[in-house]
This record gives sequence, C-alpha cells and structure tokens, in this order.
Amino acid sequence: MVHLHFDRKIGGRYTQMATGDGVPDDHNEFNVELTTGAVTKGYAYRVRQGQSPTGDMYHCHKGGNVSQNRLDTRFLKQNAETLGAAANPEFYDAVMALAAAEYAAQKRVNIQIAPKDLETLKAANYKLCFAKKVSGQEFNVVWQSYHDYLVSNNFSWVPTYQLFGSNSFQNNLNVSVSTNQVNIGLGQITTLDEAGILEKPKTGGPDVSVSMQNDFGDIHPGINQLSTGISGNQVSTPIYVAPEPAVKGEVSLTPVEKVLVWFEQNIETGTMFSDARSNEIEIDLTDSAEETRLYTDQGWKTP
Repeated sequence: MVHLHFDRKIGGRYTQMATGDGVPDDHNEFNVELTTGAVTKGYAYRVRQGQSPTGDMYHCHKGGNVSQNRLDTRFLKQNAETLGAAANPEFYDAVMALAAAEYAAQKRVNIQIAPKDLETLKAANYKLCFAKKVSGQEFNVVWQSYHDYLVSNNFSWVPTYQLFGSNSFQNNLNVSVSTNQVNIGLGQITTLDEAGILEKPKTGGPDVSVSMQNDFGDIHPGINQLSTGISGNQVSTPIYVAPEPAVKGEVSLTPVEKVLVWFEQNIETGTMFSDARSNEIEIDLTDSAEETRLYTDQGWKTP
C-alpha cells in the first residue's frame, strides 16, 4: 500500500481534497482506503504518491469520505480510453460542465484572527465554528468546527446537498441520521416512503428549495451541504435539522447564503443547538462570492 494525496483543480490551482492508501494501477480500477477528506464520483483528481509534488490524473468511479464508504473508494486512470472527448464526449462534457458550474457557484469566507487573539483563543481551547442558514429558520447545527485554525482561514462551499431524516432534534447532541441519505439539487423532490426510505429525487417543489414528500409520518428533515474546510479537505455534513417533526405531506427547505461564525469551547461538528452563540457574527453572501472578517480585540470587524 502507498500513501496517496488526491488533488482537484479548482480555480486554476490544485487543492488537496483527501489522502488515503492504495496501489495506483495504470490499466485497471483500483481501491483506496481514505484517511482524510472526501472525493466525489465523476471528478478527476491528481494522485500524488508519498512526498511527490506531481502525479497522474485519475477519474473517481466511486466517491466516499472518511466516515462513509472510506474502504470502498475507486479510481481509474484518466486517459483517452476512460475519460476523453474521443472516447465519451457526452460524459466528459457533462463532468466538465458540472465542475464549472460548481466553481461558479462557490461561496467563500476568509476569517482573519489577530495574533494576540489567536494566542488567547488557542490557550483556552476555543474552536472556530461555522453554521449555515435555512430560510425562515434559526441556525441550529454546527456545520464545521476547527481547532487547527491560524491567522488566516478560508472556508468555502458549493450548492451540493443531501437530504435525510432524523428521529429527533436534541439540543447539544450530535445529529443522528435515521434514514438513508440522497443527493438532491435545488428544485428537486424526494419521497420518504411508508417504510422510511428516501427515493431517488426528481424535478419538483420550489426552484430554490430541496423538498420531501413525506409518506412515512413524523420525521425531522435535515440537510447536508458540501464544504471545503480551512485545511482544504472537502466533506458533506449537516447544516440543518428541523426542530419539530414534519407530518405527512410535502415539506420544502430553502438554504440561503448566510453563515454564522463564532468561537466556542467543547463543541463538535454536527452538534445541534437552539440558543444564541456567544460573540457571533452573521455573514451574508447573497450578493457576493467572497467576504472577509477580522477578529481582533475579542470583537469582529470588516477589514
């Protein structure tokens, strides 16, 4: 087994998305056991071995992350026979169009921390936390929390979602996913059938929302969204769980481009909360692709 690094080209530069162990094969599909981050089916990744600064391109045939399918992630060497315009132009064009659309829709915040404040926060074991807004609802899930933040920290996301159902919403506990999870886009709807299984989404519901036709009964709908963390790792984690259960019928959830940022001790990614955060700041990216905020003298400002 060889330690591998998986880089994806975003905005003209390569960004490390994951690491893992495997044995690259120039002719056959090979498996990877991920150790950090996530990779997504349909994308091409530069695969570097060990400390090598360069690597060959491989196509991800089955994605995964360190908490889901990390032992069953598969790649195939990218060449004219596997991912070329001559071999499969329709598939190639679709993948490239998806990547371009994803990058165009990317939102990013840069969180800067004054050195003295950084020392104080680190000494007291505070984490840098992010939450994402759902229209008409309060922030209620820690989207990501980080202990390895530095003076400058980039956090970004794209409109790539998963829908799931949970049996409960409990303050200060981690989200518990009770159903299967389905990939879903804005303007799509999935059915939670009588057995509690989410079906493949189809077009339906409001164009700006992800929707669920609930044929099961009491359930707390929840959403995951894909983000790229401050260390460059990409992962899909919960941004929202409905505090009250939805009854039978159709329910729609509308993510909006507003994030909450704060520092907190003893809190983890995926923690549900129902009260205000201390010394928080809400950042609105509805009309912008990138925003920067500075934390200095224990307060927030726009530099």
